[in-house]
Amino acid sequence: MPRQPMAWWGSDVASTAIDRSQRVAARVAGALFLLLMVCGVFGEFSGRGGLIADNDPAKTATAILNHLLLFRVGIVSDLVAFTGDIGIAVALYVVLRPVARNLALLAAFWRVAEAAVLGVITLNSLTMLSLLTDARYAAVFSRQQIQSLVWLFNDTHDAGYNIGLIFLSLGCVVFSWLFLKSRYTPRLLAGFGLLSYAVMLAGTMVTIVWPTNPVGVNFDTPAGLYEMVVGLWLLLRGIKEPRSS
Repeated sequence: MPRQPMAWWGSDVASTAIDRSQRVAARVAGALFLLLMVCGVFGEFSGRGGLIADNDPAKTATAILNHLLLFRVGIVSDLVAFTGDIGIAVALYVVLRPVARNLALLAAFWRVAEAAVLGVITLNSLTMLSLLTDARYAAVFSRQQIQSLVWLFNDTHDAGYNIGLIFLSLGCVVFSWLFLKSRYTPRLLAGFGLLSYAVMLAGTMVTIVWPTNPVGVNFDTPAGLYEMVVGLWLLLRGIKEPRSS
């Protein structure tokens, strides 16, 4: 009997049994979500982010020089997180490809693009270290000039991070939609993820257009909460068989 053509945006998930590769990939994705959460919290509050003083290049340069090892560990933590992003992209593609292969592939590519952008902007942090620790720059630039250059590369890092968030939110909006469609996870959880990443996408666009963030809201918080919850869910509960309507 010939196979019926499948719409590019989805399939009849109610008739598709979950296979072992999907179950394993779901557990891997859950573990990676939690690992990336740890890396993100460390980077924001203890690693790189904790050493950046608001609007104070001199204080920032001093803090980095006084905590060089911590700053370097923060860079490694960021690279671990960006590598994990690619792992999540692959794992979620494996989980969700029976639902809509092309959409899952698009979402995975967006997540890989995010990891590539964020990996490249790590060069800014390494450049900041070079400016502060390499005697060749001290012989050419004054102390104040070096501090200003360090601040410039920090601003470039932040701008690149916003670009990465656009790809992150686009990919995760699609993945969340596929979870909602598939019912592999609770629909309320998938719906919250869809809304959270839509807020992240809109908020990042607002931040790019109005850098001072006139709304005064951290648009990443809902997505961070979702990733923690869905990470625990996928790791501990996995995905469930979709039920027929």
